[in-house]
Amino acid sequence: MESIRDWPNEAGFQTLHEEREPIELDIKGKIPAWAAGTLYRTGPASKKVTRAAGQKDFEVSHWFDGFGHTHRFEIVSQEDGSSRVRYNSRRANDKLIERAKETGITGTITFGQKADPCVGIFGKVMSVFTRATNRDPGIANVAVTIKPNYPGLTAITSGSTPGHTKIRSLWATTDGAGLKQLDPKTLEPLALTSQKTLHPDLTGPLSCAHAHTDPKTGDVYNFNLAFGRHPTYRIFKTSALTGETEILATISGSGVKAAYLHSFFLTPDYLILAIWGSHIAGSGLKIIKEGNMLDALSPWNSQEKNRWVVIDRKNGNGVVKEFESDASFCFHSVNAWQEGNDIICEYPEYENTDIIHGLYYRNMTSNSPNAETFARDKGESYVPHMVRYRLSNITKEKFGQEKGNSLPKAEKILSLPKRYGGDLPTINPSFAMRETRYIYGIVNRGFSSFLDGISKVDMKTKEVLYWDNPKGHTPGEAIFVARPGAEVEDDGVLLSVVLDGFKEESYLVCIDAVTMEEIGRAEVGAPIGFGFHGCHVP
Repeated sequence: MESIRDWPNEAGFQTLHEEREPIELDIKGKIPAWAAGTLYRTGPASKKVTRAAGQKDFEVSHWFDGFGHTHRFEIVSQEDGSSRVRYNSRRANDKLIERAKETGITGTITFGQKADPCVGIFGKVMSVFTRATNRDPGIANVAVTIKPNYPGLTAITSGSTPGHTKIRSLWATTDGAGLKQLDPKTLEPLALTSQKTLHPDLTGPLSCAHAHTDPKTGDVYNFNLAFGRHPTYRIFKTSALTGETEILATISGSGVKAAYLHSFFLTPDYLILAIWGSHIAGSGLKIIKEGNMLDALSPWNSQEKNRWVVIDRKNGNGVVKEFESDASFCFHSVNAWQEGNDIICEYPEYENTDIIHGLYYRNMTSNSPNAETFARDKGESYVPHMVRYRLSNITKEKFGQEKGNSLPKAEKILSLPKRYGGDLPTINPSFAMRETRYIYGIVNRGFSSFLDGISKVDMKTKEVLYWDNPKGHTPGEAIFVARPGAEVEDDGVLLSVVLDGFKEESYLVCIDAVTMEEIGRAEVGAPIGFGFHGCHVP
């Protein structure tokens, strides 16, 4: 009987390889010319820092704290209908790595770093001091999503030409309020700023890595979470036209919980903030005590309800309705749209926060004995299933809940089996804010200690197709690129960075989004770390 540890993946969690100057990649098969553009990817690439002889090496505990690395694939169309691919990459945290090498600590607030009992009081005091004073882009570990041309932010000029006429500036974001500017071509960290530069009231330390952009106006939407006696969520919009930021709603009060939230929903008229059961203890302030997010989360309580808050984003009416549903957790929203006075939201739903603990390196690297133990002990609790919820009878009037009245229920109207849809979901971006039929995701089918496939879920027929990847080939988020002029939702290709765990080399695969068959790949010849998210700029 094969073990999940027989699917090698450790090279995707520890690589220092970078290509600061673009290199030409070998192409096998064909990447269509119409997929030309720039594909950016970012996320962690390494977890261990080797220190001097006699000193204990520094090791990162959680995947979300891995040292950031950004990648750039320049896909160049050719006259024969194919494409060339040039690749360059850059570590995002050289100064942070150097600090860990010198001191044995990073001195930053982390997501889930386990404290080293050998670090004495001096190290702990230094850690608190550097958290408060860090403004260096080479130290701040901001590497979850990539967003070109973020409105309202003042970009400094780099010495290189961008290499792409549509990309004026490039920003990396995370679930904090900080944003890091990168050179669009060399990927050099240039500057660090915060949401407070957008609006003076955005003073909280937490936000959402996945800001939404209105596909028609280019306006950017997000929230800022401030701690205190009552946590405060400020929902805001930054205008693409003027660069001005407007607070659309302020959500606070005795019933509002601070929570770790990674995404939200957007429809043509509304923004929907779902506050999952991932509550932060002490009204959020426990993060300061613990020094990390994960140890500050309250114990999971299945009796506490999710809270759905619907905000009018067009007419200035703030919160117009609230709902509740059974406790669950979600990393990534997929899509949302309006049907008459109702809103439909779809996303991969977890029954609790076990998945967050499952992303400690010891639980997911193939060379860790604990990987099998975690998978056996947790069963299916850390595996999501794709769902749709209906929020009914939305009006554009200000919401006022009468005292003693319970909130209406968010109704689960569709739930697919686990291991169908996976996570890191993507869709044809032209179908944002309207009904989606096809969702692409990265799945764990039980073959690997981490991830082992790309799925295409048909939400109409409830059928699933998988890319037939070889054993040991671990894919990353699949970015959809539509064929120009396409009239069918799935007419396009998927671009995913894949690690061949046996050869310890990565490649960019191009998959037909209709058939899920590989049509080409660009071979890097070296390992690329398992990143989080990316974007394709045509």
